[in-house]
Amino acid sequence: MIPLSNAAQIPLGSAVKFPWIQRFASVGDSYSAGLGSGDRLDWSCSRYTQSYPNILHTSLLSNNPNLTHQFLSCSGATSTEILEKQVPALENELDLLTISAGGNDIGLGPILSSCVYQFYMSTEDACQKSMDEARDRIVNETQLYKNVTTLIEATRHNMNQQHGIIYYTGYTAFFGTGDEICDNVTWAVWRSLEYSKQYLTLSMRKELNAMVRSVNAIIRKAVLAAGRNVRFIDYDSQIEAVRGRYCESGVLEPDPNRHGLAFYEWNTVDSGENKTELQNRTGGDVPKGSFQGNIGEQINKTLGEHPEWEFDPHKGFINRTKGAVGEEGIIEDTVHWLLPDSYKRVFHLRPEGHNIVARMLIEDLEKNGPGIPIDMDEMDEV
Repeated sequence: MIPLSNAAQIPLGSAVKFPWIQRFASVGDSYSAGLGSGDRLDWSCSRYTQSYPNILHTSLLSNNPNLTHQFLSCSGATSTEILEKQVPALENELDLLTISAGGNDIGLGPILSSCVYQFYMSTEDACQKSMDEARDRIVNETQLYKNVTTLIEATRHNMNQQHGIIYYTGYTAFFGTGDEICDNVTWAVWRSLEYSKQYLTLSMRKELNAMVRSVNAIIRKAVLAAGRNVRFIDYDSQIEAVRGRYCESGVLEPDPNRHGLAFYEWNTVDSGENKTELQNRTGGDVPKGSFQGNIGEQINKTLGEHPEWEFDPHKGFINRTKGAVGEEGIIEDTVHWLLPDSYKRVFHLRPEGHNIVARMLIEDLEKNGPGIPIDMDEMDEV
């Protein structure tokens, strides 16, 4: 078996064939959909080709000619929304299922918006408010634990009862905390608002990392309690090992195309991408409720309250020619997108990060094999 420490270097073509995996499905949020990683597969849920579920399907498991893949993950989805909208669409007799959910339940998205980019600038301390709300949800872990457990139990009946296996993937800390070189760095997008800008201080980076790891701990606890045939993929240490986080020791941000960086910054350009299109074009409307839709709402809300405000010229621009339509730029289920397309994927994994997740899952399958037979009548009685 290839050591996990070398997971990022495993050639895609070296995957072991798993003939028992013929029906594969993926449910989850934007981290499973692969927001921004590769080429877009659909509009409404923003699924991408270089997401770890699609990498598993098209590369690591592609030598199985009978393999099918239900790719149901959707950007912005909470565990409750996954339960209500994605799980009912699952086929039966699944051999392999991946799940990613929980980050949106505790409000990681609003924290990143309020404490890092500050897409919406209000008179109140929106950062502290979003941090406090997320912290309360984590401290009172009962609801998140229940959400994860309910989601796992709801999918068990869709699994092949002889060997089906569920992999629940966690999240990863966003920041390095080895030095204070980023303490004077701000990614706040509005110009001339120094008095209220947030900075990437060591204390804030540590607090955000701690929140992510607390979410992972709750998910891990629920997965362990679920018992047989449910496994947890914790790739946090792998991202740290390849120095894939923002503000790694000795790195002065922004450094959007640094070798090894596992996350997108607003001006990251992956190999084969068109820099002009990413950084000089505002896309069409985006789905309301998605990660990018929430950013769009915050930008439109700010412009509605402060139409004279300008973007920091070093951090992109706003296409004011479209303007906001209706309250906060919302039309039915879409939101006007006024930023460069490159902002749609900030704080999400690049292809390198998705490769790490996919390869860790493959290594676990190599080591631990398929699931073991389960009597669902016994499970229902528990």
